[in-house]
Amino acid sequence: MRDWFAGERGAYFFLWLGIALIALFGVLEYRFPKTEQLELARGRVTWQQETRGALYFRLSDQQQLVLYVKGDADGKQRAAIRDAAMYPVSVQFLRAQKTGIGFASGEFYTAYTVAVGGKQVASLEQVRSDYRHDNFIALAMGIAATIAGAWRVRALGAASSRRAGGGRPASRRSR
Repeated sequence: MRDWFAGERGAYFFLWLGIALIALFGVLEYRFPKTEQLELARGRVTWQQETRGALYFRLSDQQQLVLYVKGDADGKQRAAIRDAAMYPVSVQFLRAQKTGIGFASGEFYTAYTVAVGGKQVASLEQVRSDYRHDNFIALAMGIAATIAGAWRVRALGAASSRRAGGGRPASRRSR
């Protein structure tokens, strides 16, 4: 059995994978909220649970929120949430982006900015740049896969046009 990576299927696989990653970059950039889309929740943190990729927490006004590591590269916002049992915080979140988790009931909304005493820990533009960094990695991988796939499709097309009989390989009997 031939290795399908080396053949036409592999070439088209990388071409379509690259196109899909480039489209994913576009969708992720489009879905990032604008300032006017965000809602504000205020209160003290009454419960929190940190996982590898996120910090889940509940405010005293019963809003359940999740702050992803991807949007908090320097960890300042997570540190403010960890300390927020002692003082009130304000969190800007997007109600349209929600998730459920296994270790707590209810829906958690994606938090984007955290403010302590009216002073933002990180601006929305800083958070956007943290997300954009990861999105650019997907874009770069997409461009590389598209180029590799297109090069392989082109190389296979050129090789098949050089074959006798309209691109079909010669049979062993005719050799």
